[in-house]
Amino acid sequence: MNEYYNERAAEFDEIYTLGKPPGAVTDPELYMEEARSLGQLVREHCRGSVLDIPCGTGYWLQFYAANCSSITLVDQSENMLGEGREKALAHGVEPITRVMMSDALEVPLEDRSFDTVLVGFFLSHVTDSQMGPFLHRLRNALKPSGRVLIMDSSWTRYRGSRPREGTTVRTLNDGRQFEIYKRYFERDDFDRFSDSCEMDFTVQYEGKLYLGVTGTRRE
Repeated sequence: MNEYYNERAAEFDEIYTLGKPPGAVTDPELYMEEARSLGQLVREHCRGSVLDIPCGTGYWLQFYAANCSSITLVDQSENMLGEGREKALAHGVEPITRVMMSDALEVPLEDRSFDTVLVGFFLSHVTDSQMGPFLHRLRNALKPSGRVLIMDSSWTRYRGSRPREGTTVRTLNDGRQFEIYKRYFERDDFDRFSDSCEMDFTVQYEGKLYLGVTGTRRE
């Protein structure tokens, strides 16, 4: 999985900017429209000290940069972090940005240190056995008044005949193929996750392709 995303870094943003996901596309504008909606959600909910984990190319930074006192970008991919550094520089927030190369499931996080944790399109690559511990660690990393913003792929009829969960083949622009694990979510899934990580989740956006969900600590 890391090899795939490391190699895809230079073309990753095309899913949001060109409506070009790594698969069959029937309506590119739909991907771009929903990415714009998620951008508004990020602008609304991400502020203060922000942890972007894993940050990927840092695409969402453009929507939250102006709201931040500090930014922490975490990713396992060297190429993704390179893209993130360039975006931090372009948006004038490099002085307040810390970059950490680490597996998002294992990176050490200080308790009660972030106002916002942004998790963009990562949980769909996380198994149930990994989900609870990961979300619980994010819960502990939040300040008491903080929140998690999760954005990910939703399970709707627009997904066609693909399976809801399992391994899938992804193809890069140059034709190279990688097999990865992928799952899709419905709003009820977050009710199921809430008890295992001591958080309350609220669906803020439910589109044809994407979900946006906020989570707050249970004390």
